[in-house]
Amino acid sequence: MAEQSGAHPDHDHKYDEYWLDILTGEGKGLDLIRRFFRSLPAPPRCKICQAPFNGPYAPLLRLIGKGRWELNQQICKICIAGLGRHRGGAEVPVSLLFADVRGSTSLAEQMTPSEFTASLNRFFSAVFKAVDSEAGIIDHIAGDGVMAMWVPGFSGDAHAERAVASGRQLAFTVANDPDLGGSFPVGVGVHTGVAYVGVVGEIGSLDFTVLGDAANTAARLGDAALGGELVLSDAIVSAAGVDTTDLERRFMELKGKAETFPAWVEKVRIGPAEPV
Repeated sequence: MAEQSGAHPDHDHKYDEYWLDILTGEGKGLDLIRRFFRSLPAPPRCKICQAPFNGPYAPLLRLIGKGRWELNQQICKICIAGLGRHRGGAEVPVSLLFADVRGSTSLAEQMTPSEFTASLNRFFSAVFKAVDSEAGIIDHIAGDGVMAMWVPGFSGDAHAERAVASGRQLAFTVANDPDLGGSFPVGVGVHTGVAYVGVVGEIGSLDFTVLGDAANTAARLGDAALGGELVLSDAIVSAAGVDTTDLERRFMELKGKAETFPAWVEKVRIGPAEPV
């Protein structure tokens, strides 16, 4: 994963208030739109406006541009076009998850290209389901790794709890998948902090993404996680109220960090899911 600059991408500062309304969920106009679309069945929905992608109204909504955006199918085309017209972003609290396959080069050598691709797609499917179930957004896929984010305006104030829940669901699903399991080890890192979230790029090649040290830290934690491990930063543990009684304390050497980074490690349990 490329190192991300903490500096803001170039944008028009007159849109800062617009972006803060979007990313914090405090814009009254957007709230009315979301209430209307939530009244229509059925999920999954655009993470920004809540327009349904399925259900009886979906074909009509697609005709007016409310179909899925090709580059991130959790956002509709109209919303990303609107964000593009207001290109920029804002610094907001955000929770982040990074998951990737450990030792993928060796795994690829042991499988046929078709087998490796099928396993990788199965992993990506597990990531998308775990993130979507907790109202997160897939930020990007980088090789065999995936970054996801939870922004207050889309995920609510409990974004830290939802990111942790998603990480646990993902790690459990992969470890207990008979077609993946121990033969396709996945490590997961979760972190929270203030980051720059917004649209960067040029018209026709826009990217809705998260930038800054918080994103880099989440990626580094995911890189440091061994197969079957969920690695949580102190910040996410505090924000999500995670009970660390049964967790392992570990001090990690993370790329780009001058000092060892304290974290908590949760081992994935193999077996039936615990009752909610």
